[in-house]
Amino acid sequence: MQAPQKTTVIFWTAVIMAVALLAGCSTKKNTAATRNYQAFITRYNIYYNGDEHYKETLKSMEENYEDDYSQLLYAHPADARSNSNAPQPQGDFKRSIEKAQKAIQLRSIKKRPAKKAGKGSDPAYKAWMKREEYNPFLHNAWMMMGRSQYNNGDFLGAASTFYYIARHFSWLPNTVTEAKIWQARSYAAMGWDFEAENILTKIPEKSLTSQKLKTLYNLVSGSYWVRTKEPFKAIPYLEEALRHSKGAQKSRINYLLGQLYTRKGNKKAAYNAFKQAAGSGASHRTQLNARISQSEVFDGADIKPEVKALKRMARYDRNKEYLDQIYYAIGNLYLSRTDTIKAIENYKLAAEKSTRNGIEKAIAQLALGNLYYNRREYALAQPCYTEAIPLLPENYPGYDSLQLRSDVLDELAVYAQNVELNDSLLRLSEMPREQQLKIIGAIIDTLKRHEAEEAERIKREEYLAQQAAQGNNNMQGSANAPTTFTINTDDSWYFYNTSTRNAGKTEFQRRWGSRRLEDDWRRRNKATFSFSEFESENNDDTDSPDNENETETTAPADSSETARANDPHYPEYYLRQIPSTPEEKLNANEIIQEGMYNVGLILKDRLNAISEAATEWDKLLSRYPDNIYRLEVYYNMYLMYMRQGNKNLAERYRQLILRDFPESPYGQAMRDPSYLDKLRNMEADQEHLYEQAYRAYLNNENDSVHNALRHMQKKYPLSKIMPKFMFINALSYVTENQPEKFRETLKQLLERYPETDMTELASAYLKGLAQGRKLHSGATNVRGMIWDMRLGNDSTEVSTDSVMFDLNPQDRQLLVLVYPTDEVSANQLLFDVARHNFSSFVVKDFDLEQMNFGRLGLLLIKDFANFEELSHYRKVLQQSPYLQLPPQVRPVMISVKNFETLIQQGRTFEDYFRYVDQQAAEQPVTAAPGSMEAGNDERRQYGSAIINDISGTGDNEENEGSEYNEQ
Repeated sequence: MQAPQKTTVIFWTAVIMAVALLAGCSTKKNTAATRNYQAFITRYNIYYNGDEHYKETLKSMEENYEDDYSQLLYAHPADARSNSNAPQPQGDFKRSIEKAQKAIQLRSIKKRPAKKAGKGSDPAYKAWMKREEYNPFLHNAWMMMGRSQYNNGDFLGAASTFYYIARHFSWLPNTVTEAKIWQARSYAAMGWDFEAENILTKIPEKSLTSQKLKTLYNLVSGSYWVRTKEPFKAIPYLEEALRHSKGAQKSRINYLLGQLYTRKGNKKAAYNAFKQAAGSGASHRTQLNARISQSEVFDGADIKPEVKALKRMARYDRNKEYLDQIYYAIGNLYLSRTDTIKAIENYKLAAEKSTRNGIEKAIAQLALGNLYYNRREYALAQPCYTEAIPLLPENYPGYDSLQLRSDVLDELAVYAQNVELNDSLLRLSEMPREQQLKIIGAIIDTLKRHEAEEAERIKREEYLAQQAAQGNNNMQGSANAPTTFTINTDDSWYFYNTSTRNAGKTEFQRRWGSRRLEDDWRRRNKATFSFSEFESENNDDTDSPDNENETETTAPADSSETARANDPHYPEYYLRQIPSTPEEKLNANEIIQEGMYNVGLILKDRLNAISEAATEWDKLLSRYPDNIYRLEVYYNMYLMYMRQGNKNLAERYRQLILRDFPESPYGQAMRDPSYLDKLRNMEADQEHLYEQAYRAYLNNENDSVHNALRHMQKKYPLSKIMPKFMFINALSYVTENQPEKFRETLKQLLERYPETDMTELASAYLKGLAQGRKLHSGATNVRGMIWDMRLGNDSTEVSTDSVMFDLNPQDRQLLVLVYPTDEVSANQLLFDVARHNFSSFVVKDFDLEQMNFGRLGLLLIKDFANFEELSHYRKVLQQSPYLQLPPQVRPVMISVKNFETLIQQGRTFEDYFRYVDQQAAEQPVTAAPGSMEAGNDERRQYGSAIINDISGTGDNEENEGSEYNEQ
């Protein structure tokens, strides 16, 4: 019995001692024992689990992250969290953060140790006593929390954590250095480049005392410089970081170095870096992309082994989804040897074999489109760019220039396709019928074969779609109908087949809309401009008897012949398109001339492609020496060569203009020996002349406006702003009450300049006159500026009844600032008025609202209780040192009720002004039922103020007693 009793005593003694020991190791005590105990518990009971989770999650992130190889790689996957458009890494470090927070909360020792006698003068002891943390292991928990916050994408939280560490653990220099490096990394991820660079440059090299710190510093510095405008500065840092990297990170940094070497032009170093990136430890995806990138920088003597290796890769099933990249790489190799034929062949295969329809396909399409573009095969380049651009992210290098080229090719392709088609038709028209039928027969056979292949493809894809519906959700269907316009590239001729004809029709309607068959169908603003719409409605002819007779006497065509003529499976379909008469051949040649001229013009004006434009126009002049575009070609060639500084060639085209077109506006301009000097300064001089003319117009100096136009036509007959001169010249005829001159001037404007900012307004005026509307001349030219602009949208029904306004000065009022949107900045005006209101009025607040009706812009200043408040505001506005309204801005005082009438009925300000004019000469109307009765004198004053504002004269009478105070 004694042995069990002894054991029990020992057990309880141990328990009591353990409890006493634990009580003595509380964080509220600071002794050597408590510090070591808390460090031990922190390390093995809390930190260990968080650290293991951190290392496992980080390893998984680095190994499984799918880098975007079309962009410069991130030096580490966690850096990608700074860009939401980049592929995002997987992995959540929340558990590590929680463990770190738990350790800090439970195991931190803040209490200072007991003072020791005789140590007060010891600097080391003083520093020891000033510490803010006495758990010797807790800084590791702080560092784990900061790193976890960074890897989770909480860069601001991470920066704050590392800043705290650097400030509060100063006795641990290595920890402080590491924290500062991570702090700089966090700043760089947030885009705080100055702060990041400032920290990195201030870290002395001697403070990097371990290989771990050196590797971290080099990685962070390299990552920082890669994202700046000087990415090549990253190379030495990444090379150093690479030496001590391993696994997926080693492959990633090698690939990034290869990209940087490529951009720097060091193909050999890039090739070797990509080779290292594709090492045995790399993923299959990395190996494949590295192999592709090697093809882009290969500069060896013989490409056959490289091509053979890539073709061998294409045979493996595991590379089936990467065939687009493999054939793209083969195309790159052939292109490096300037074998464009085989390069095009493989780029086509890359696009055809693409199953992912992602950026890989876009890159292959861009390479193909660029080759076609350089070969000046614009009709073939256009669908490549059209298909590629939507697949690219907006941060893709050179995205804006690629988008511009795609947009321009959309225009170029229309004319280029017309040239190619009519060239083919003309060549075919010169052949004997037997040869025509032979070629047509071959085309029909090809069409039938393609249709059979297409039917087989559809069946196959329907089967695959059924399989996918049964559970294979990863299978992507590709049976979408083609959406790009393709053409037959046969060297002998050109025709549409069924699919391309239908695709062309769809593409036409997408780009141009549903258009009537008429002249000028391509006009951009066709909906608002057609000369036939400017004729009087009384002149519109109904179907004439001749037309009726023609319709009645037209014999119906044989239905079978008609069917064959519309079916591409029969020769009649093609034969009917071949020009046979002199008129049809002349029309085909005119289309070719138009296409060649416009291709050159678009290249010059939209892409600044001078040599390409010159080539197109040289071909046009060589093939059609007497074409109708000669004058325009000569002048554009003159301008191009002047821009290049080639005065000899420029002078050649100047002399051609003087010789062949001496009486043209260009010829008259070229006679001036100082024309070249004027050409350099003409833009500023023209703008100055227009400002003078516009001021004269606003000041009702109509003779000066007419003289300004005549002066411009003589001095600068080719001016780009000539339409503006013609427009204000036409408007000046309004106050002179000369409708015929007004009409004729606008028609001349539209005939000479059919696509300008003035077109919409000028055509609207002419339509109004054609519909029988009368020209109402106002008291001033400012009235003409806003003539006939109705305040409503296209769906607003315009009332034809006479309109009544209530000129009650006690109604709530608005001040409407009216201005032409093409001459006054709406945003600047809004800012200036808001600043004036804020600076001039303390109590009263005015709402501002912007409205647009075509060229007419409105800024509404609201919340005036009555005319008295509005008059006071106008007085303060006139005297304001903060705001001087531009001369093009005219204020209109109007009640809320009357303005709503204008909007709801689609009326114009001219309707309102005429009514005010009439009421000023007649007895004032009585107040509306239910409104405050206003005296006749008050109404006259109200009407006078409105007229004065319209006429540009202000009311300087003082108005006291308003409800708001001035500052």
